[in-house]
Order: sequence, then structure tokens, then C-alpha cells
Amino acid sequence: MNSDSGGPGAALERISRGVDALASAICAVFFGAMTAAVLTGVFFRYILNSPLSWTEEVSRYLMIWGASVGISLGIRADEHVGLTILLDSIKSRAVRMVFHTVIFILVLGFLGILFLYSVRMALDARYMQTQALGVPMYVAYAAVPVSSALAAVQLALMYGLKAVRGDQQHRDLKILDI
Repeated sequence: MNSDSGGPGAALERISRGVDALASAICAVFFGAMTAAVLTGVFFRYILNSPLSWTEEVSRYLMIWGASVGISLGIRADEHVGLTILLDSIKSRAVRMVFHTVIFILVLGFLGILFLYSVRMALDARYMQTQALGVPMYVAYAAVPVSSALAAVQLALMYGLKAVRGDQQHRDLKILDI
């Protein structure tokens, strides 16, 4: 971790941990509710022989929300899939930071485009309703702009940490290549 306890790296780290804790709590609630909905559906279908019409729909949208919000968790943990063979072969920290900057700009640009188009899509979905519950579809579609904004915030925080620390791994975990 960062050796100075009060510098900009420490502040960025606290904010990033806060965003991570918020996203973790949201994911836990959504996946817990999804599990409860699936188990309720199984119980009513196979034990009581009286299937419920809403459990599949609710579990689907809870899974979409949970997985979408979880994107920022992967950014914080630096666990998203990536081809790092070129980046790992560069020994110069300055050149590595240039590559990190280019990657940051590209990913942030993608998240920005995703956010803009998904907001339009969610607004268009306000006139549609889910089949079983009649909930407006913008509730489900809003997962994409919310998660892309959350991912962009976490991405910016992690890039700031990388810039302050000088391209060091932010975790105490060791990465094992298998």
C-alpha cells in the first residue's frame, strides 16, 4: 500500500474502497434476492405443484443488475480479462504509464459511449413493461447506465492511484499464473 498516510494516494484509496464497499453491498443484496426468488420458484413449482409466474422474471433482472454493478468490483481488483503480454514485457515505468494512460482513455471512452447510448435506451424503455409484473422496463434497462457510470468512477480512481503510486500493484495479493 501507499507509504504516506495522508497524501492524495490515501484519499483516492479511501474513496475507491468506499465505492467498492457500496458496489459489494448492492451486489450482495441483488444476488441474495435473486437466490431467494429462484428458491421460492423451485419450492412452489416442485414441492407445492403451483408455479409462480414472477420468479423467473425477477431473478433475471436481479442477475442483470448484480452482474452489471459487479463490473466496478473487477476494475478495483484489477481482475478483468486483458492481454498484458506487451505491458508485462515493458521495463520502463514511464513507458508503462503511457500504455496505462492509452488503455485508460480507451476504456473510459468506451464506458462514456456505453453510458450515453444506454441512457437513451433506458429512456425509450419507459413505455414498455415487464410481462409478469408490469414493472416499467426502464428499471431493468437502467442497470447499464448506472453500472457504466460506477465503472467509470472506479476506473478513474484506480488510474489516479496508479499515477500516484507509479504503476505498482494496489493489492497485497500475489498473482499466480497457471
